[in-house]
Amino acid sequence: MITKKLLLIVLIHVLFKTTFAQGEFVVEINRATGQYVKTGPKIANVTWIYPNIRTYNENTNTYIFPSSQIDHRLFSINTSNGTIVYNPLINNISKFQFHNTNNSLYGIEQDNANNIKKFILIDPITGTYTQIGNSLPSSGMFQGYRTIDEINNRFIFLDPPNILYSINTINGNIISNPNLVLNSGENIINFKFDNSTGILYGLLQDNNLQKYFLVTIDPATGIYTRIGSGSIFGIGGGTATIDETNQEYIYMYNDGLGGHEITTLDISNGNVIYNSTIPTDISDNFHGLEFDNTNNKLYSLHWDSEIASSIEGQHFTKNEIVIYPNPTYDKIIFENIDCELEEIVVYNTLGQNVTSHITINEVNTQTIINLMKLDDGIYYVKTKNIVNKVCKQ
Repeated sequence: MITKKLLLIVLIHVLFKTTFAQGEFVVEINRATGQYVKTGPKIANVTWIYPNIRTYNENTNTYIFPSSQIDHRLFSINTSNGTIVYNPLINNISKFQFHNTNNSLYGIEQDNANNIKKFILIDPITGTYTQIGNSLPSSGMFQGYRTIDEINNRFIFLDPPNILYSINTINGNIISNPNLVLNSGENIINFKFDNSTGILYGLLQDNNLQKYFLVTIDPATGIYTRIGSGSIFGIGGGTATIDETNQEYIYMYNDGLGGHEITTLDISNGNVIYNSTIPTDISDNFHGLEFDNTNNKLYSLHWDSEIASSIEGQHFTKNEIVIYPNPTYDKIIFENIDCELEEIVVYNTLGQNVTSHITINEVNTQTIINLMKLDDGIYYVKTKNIVNKVCKQ
């Protein structure tokens, strides 16, 4: 035993809102109960994915999402049996959105070399694409935060710091790009266009009131209007969809302890219809809600930890510290049986201490770090054990 107290430095590749995919499934969820059913077998040849970058083709009943930048493919999954329809290689493309009326898949390509973005039309079969219109200025990229107005042919997405772009899907021209008009302590954490009524809805997080409000958003001005008196349900909440027939806004969130909840709001008044717990292990992930308005079914991606290997996590076998998942969607978990952790500090790549933006909970032998408030990126987690020994492999 080494008697000197030492620091254990762990590099956590936190591609925020990311998850492993050994054990990735498309599932159908009952929003009233939280129960889910896998639509088919484990999706093969996926290393990990960016959550909330997905779309749905109601014409062919296919759930579409990209896999990791390591082997960057565009997966189309048949939701009737969970099988892979297509999975071609693609470039650095995100913010996918399918236009069901025009039967077209659109997206945004991030060109970091030239510091621009391109609005593109994508062939989901081959992965090839065609740029539409002129390039857009690049100011980073928010994951998720995109929807499509099929009535007026507008691709709507949010860019840093809070620019709400509307792009004409026919010619690629910028229709409008206002800044979201938000007060201090407010954030829009998801949004979705209702193509049955022509209204853009979103979920507003009001940190001052500690509530979440359903809102309508004017894409032309960036001004929002609250609906109802708000709800306490919504920590995280990066994924949302709309049941256009029943006029219900559905979103998923993390309860802060690693559990996943799904909430359904009445669009007319913002009232909670359901708030259901998804029965799952604490190390599982759910994200990427998509409602099939043709077949009245709700789908999501689900990483099942029961069948996944833990080799991608950091594993220190001497004193049984296991850290997973890595990369992660919303949390990392320390399994520290013999080594009680005295301190956990998180830094970004600029060396800034961002520990104030995380929450830490102890559950039995697990230390759960909630990362939902962190931006996308790579982070360093510094830990110090409380006993005088080094946990090493």
